[in-house]
Amino acid sequence: MRDLESRLAARARGKEPSPIRELVRYMGIDGMISLGGGYPNPDTFVFDRIDVRFKGGESVALQGSELITASQYGPSNAHAALGRELIQWHQEKDGVELDPSRLVVLNGCQEGLYIAAYLFTDEDDSIALSEPAYPGALSAFKSFTRNFVSVPLDERGMVTVALEGELDRMAAEGEKLPKFIYTVPNGHNPGGVALATERKEHLLRIAAEHDLLILEDDPYQLVRLDDSDPPPTIQSMDSEGRVIRLDSFSKVFAPGLRIGYASGPEELMRQFVLFKQSSNLHTSMFIQAVLQKYMTKMGHDAFHAHIKDNCAFYRRNRDAMVDAAHEFLPHDVTYNVPNEGMFIWFVLPKSCDAKRMIDEQCEDLKVLLVPGSAFSTKGALKHCMRASFSMVTPQEIREGMKRFGEMVANEMARVG
Repeated sequence: MRDLESRLAARARGKEPSPIRELVRYMGIDGMISLGGGYPNPDTFVFDRIDVRFKGGESVALQGSELITASQYGPSNAHAALGRELIQWHQEKDGVELDPSRLVVLNGCQEGLYIAAYLFTDEDDSIALSEPAYPGALSAFKSFTRNFVSVPLDERGMVTVALEGELDRMAAEGEKLPKFIYTVPNGHNPGGVALATERKEHLLRIAAEHDLLILEDDPYQLVRLDDSDPPPTIQSMDSEGRVIRLDSFSKVFAPGLRIGYASGPEELMRQFVLFKQSSNLHTSMFIQAVLQKYMTKMGHDAFHAHIKDNCAFYRRNRDAMVDAAHEFLPHDVTYNVPNEGMFIWFVLPKSCDAKRMIDEQCEDLKVLLVPGSAFSTKGALKHCMRASFSMVTPQEIREGMKRFGEMVANEMARVG
């Protein structure tokens, strides 16, 4: 594999660690008298005690030294106690053994997308991904490059044969290869599909052949709509240290808390830490402490049980949308039935213009979906729509799909 320095974007090369941040590790040594960091004195903090009550009646308190830790500046990689929880959580969940140097707590996966693009892409670089693509990723990536190698998505996820063919062509013609491959392996947003295990293996072979990194963005891994266990992650199958993985608690804990984590090879995670040092210092210690308290108080088994209960809620809504789609949509509107995530991707007849449908009919019919062009790297997918079933009742879903069916019928009549 190439050395890390050659992979980095020009802006990220030679970044020096914060000399003050690097001293944080010494502050916990017994008997240490620190005259270094300019930390506010805990005696000046406003909190005396914070009580948090969880559903089910369980509660925890942050007080004393724990509250001081949660209220004070902290390490750039992770709140120490939460880091230990996450290492165990990751091992149980994915079978991948991490250590503190291979994990960085983030302000949700979105920060990880931005950091990856910042670290690795210059303006003339490209990123390989599926089409359609998650618009949050496109927004983060477009902060640094407008070049994408986009490949189709089908019912088994990214079409890796198409990716291989395009990369082989680029290499044969001397074109600059993408800096990394971006994939959402479970509950793809917006596609609502999962990347098949054999395609994950193929993706790793492609990455090895062309010496590329893989960014595995997996916020819907545990939002499973059937009773199966999550399939192996790309990271767990990686033997060469090519995978940066992003995990999120937004879909299973509380999205407003903005907490997730990146994991991967130590040298890559070190670059994530250097970015944090120069941007936001660290993810909120208070939010990290709340998650750590929940995981410790409830235990990982109870946390997983809570997630499964929520998945049953989403499964009911998914089924309601599928049933209503079958009842109210024309037969030439196609879609996949997702087994994870919160979305269904509808492909309308090519004569339909989804954005026009929303612009001209949404207000009157009072139903809202997202036009497919929002998920395209090249202004395509104009005949597609994304629907989410996460925030509505089965009754609202049925009525919404009925209105969507009327919207489609109106558009098809308009275009003949």
